[in-house]
Amino acid sequence: MAEFTQEEIPVQDLAEGMYVSKLDRPWVGTPFPLQGFYIQNDEDISKLSQYCEFVSVDTLKSRVPINVFRSNTTHSQRPVDSSQTVITSKTAAQNSSQHTGRLVSTQKVYKRSKSLNQELNQASKLHLDINKAVDQVMEKLISGRPIPLQSTKKITDKMVDSISRNPDAFVWIARIKDKDEYTYGHSVRSSIWAITFGRYLGLEKNTLENLALGVLLSDIGKTELPDELIMKNDALSDSEYDALKKHVQYGVDILTNCKDINSEIVSIVTTCHEKYNGSGYPKGLKGNQIPLLGKIAGIVGFYDAVTCPRNEESALSPSEAMIKLHHIRGNEFQEELVDEFIQAIGIYPTGSLVELSNGEVGVITEQNEGRRLRPKILIILDNQKTPLNKHREIDLQKTDRDNNGLLLNITTCLPEGAYNIDLSDFRKNFIARLLGLGNSLFHH
Repeated sequence: MAEFTQEEIPVQDLAEGMYVSKLDRPWVGTPFPLQGFYIQNDEDISKLSQYCEFVSVDTLKSRVPINVFRSNTTHSQRPVDSSQTVITSKTAAQNSSQHTGRLVSTQKVYKRSKSLNQELNQASKLHLDINKAVDQVMEKLISGRPIPLQSTKKITDKMVDSISRNPDAFVWIARIKDKDEYTYGHSVRSSIWAITFGRYLGLEKNTLENLALGVLLSDIGKTELPDELIMKNDALSDSEYDALKKHVQYGVDILTNCKDINSEIVSIVTTCHEKYNGSGYPKGLKGNQIPLLGKIAGIVGFYDAVTCPRNEESALSPSEAMIKLHHIRGNEFQEELVDEFIQAIGIYPTGSLVELSNGEVGVITEQNEGRRLRPKILIILDNQKTPLNKHREIDLQKTDRDNNGLLLNITTCLPEGAYNIDLSDFRKNFIARLLGLGNSLFHH
């Protein structure tokens, strides 16, 4: 049974020391920090009232007892649906033995133990290994030979370790898109997003490992489908869509024939295309009929599909993808999980191209955990959009004003190719340069 730690209360009932964890509208478009914040004074309450009628307050994080300040006019509150699973940020884990999809409280918290510089070399090697492993799996399947599941699992376990130490390293690598290997790249990237999300939720290491491998193998059944169906860019006909959906059962059949396969991994492959409202496939499961790891797999698969589609022209920026996810939360995906995913990944993930309030353009190099709207950014264009001969890095957590004394913040997340910037090449060059610089990121 989930532990309910979120209280939805009217804005006028807020008091100093309460921790606001959720708004009744998208965070995007408000001045409030995406990761939540403490009420410091009456000014905070007044500002909130301009945007919201109700907010959710985390009773565990709050520094004051919530019921002390609750309004006597509790009838003004919107009713709380007790059937909904409420997720405690960074303290969620699956009761996997029952596969109910409900969440229970856990104390698992992952701390960054390596800097981006320290972890990137290991992550780069592991990324090559995981791509080779996926190639081998597909090659074995096509030739009808047993797939090397155990060797693949060893690599995904190492990937979990790397992302647990510092998620930014693998996220950087995930943003490099291989144009000629969409399906494989999608599986690897989705697995990286899944581990990063699971780390944020505080899932136990063995659960993270199952999640990583399950998401990585979620589309292996597509090896049984015709290439022309897999490679088709246009909309599928009803018959083609019905044929595509069969890849789930093909994948389950492949895995169940593997020796010592973990049932949690098979469950992920079985349920990753199910939707919270029952519109998914293959069984039309809904709500908590879908296990937690299946729900996570669905969210990360959707996020990667819209940000790195086969047709690059239709790609959404990370912030656009998060807004789209927010719009369908509570429908295709569980509302609380989507909210947590947005906070875990942020609307400006590592490797994103952003424009600042002073007109300069840069690429996010590293996140500041707890302040995802104030990351580290490498400035590559000046305020006239002219390329800089020498890039410079700023840390928005430490720098809140530009050289003219004006407030400095991110105003927008730019799409791939904005201002003729080839982000794929930039990311590759950045990683290569970083690996060659040892412990120093850039010379200032």
